[in-house]
Amino acid sequence: MLIAIGLLSPAPPTAHPAATASNGDAALYRAIDRRVADGQGYYAAVAAEHRARDFPLKPFVAVRLPTRAWIYRLVGAQGALWALRALALLAAMAFAYRLRATIGPRLLWGGASAIAAASALPLANAVVALWPECWAGLLVALSLASRDQRRWRVAALLGLAAALFRELALPYLVAMAFAAVLERRHDEALGWAAAATAAVIALTAHASAVAAILRPGDAVSQGWVRAGGWSFDLAMARATTPLALFPTAATAVCVPLALYGWVSNSSGYTRRVTLALVTLLVPTLLIGRPENSYWGLMLAPVWLAGLPLALPAIARAVAPAATATRQLAIAR
Repeated sequence: MLIAIGLLSPAPPTAHPAATASNGDAALYRAIDRRVADGQGYYAAVAAEHRARDFPLKPFVAVRLPTRAWIYRLVGAQGALWALRALALLAAMAFAYRLRATIGPRLLWGGASAIAAASALPLANAVVALWPECWAGLLVALSLASRDQRRWRVAALLGLAAALFRELALPYLVAMAFAAVLERRHDEALGWAAAATAAVIALTAHASAVAAILRPGDAVSQGWVRAGGWSFDLAMARATTPLALFPTAATAVCVPLALYGWVSNSSGYTRRVTLALVTLLVPTLLIGRPENSYWGLMLAPVWLAGLPLALPAIARAVAPAATATRQLAIAR
């Protein structure tokens, strides 16, 4: 059904992060980084650049959290880029290692690992690195790969780090706490809840800091409720994954199959990947403007890697029907 909806729906406009290197958000982030590197406070730099470019300062979520800009000031743009490259490589390696215990056939495991690497590693470039969603998405991927029944604390800390880059990762923390509750892992549930609480406190401090720089005439965001539906989710995939290299129809087919692959596997790891995907994809059926398709960076490192997992699931689903057809033919 999702494939049919994707094929029949008009292709939505897609904003590729790398295509706005000299204007838009990328130019804004670079200008803020220069001011912060020169010693100006982050929120003063934000106020100056947002007003100069007529970017909204209201509501506070129109202003990015300061984490990425502070890292750029601390280690410089080139140092931050190398840190992001290391994070992308680590996320891809951790994904491949974790998935090895989940997928039996080596060919399927190799295919999933290759897709994950092809999705994660290209994100570590100088332009995309300006987007906090890129950092947050890689941290979420690493959090998912590092979490097991014994080592959930590291995963929770990585999830918190993701939420400090972009508040869009906050629902991921809540979802992981909910999963732990369902599994009656009370200590883990409390750990994820504590991480979510810390993220909310940081977001509250951010809101307060933004409120302190506001003026009556500051621009207000036009809002994000657009009800773009499944077409917007496909636009996120196309904008932030290797699907941008293929025809639009490939996105309509591959994204539902990748989700089917994740859902069809019964391991604890794949269940949590599925939950993380649903946590963002369901709200974006209603929330998100076409130019917000870069939000797909939050999912880009993992979601297409479910494609190889769909193959055995489809085979299992088709086998009973094929058997019934043969038996009917024999009976006739």
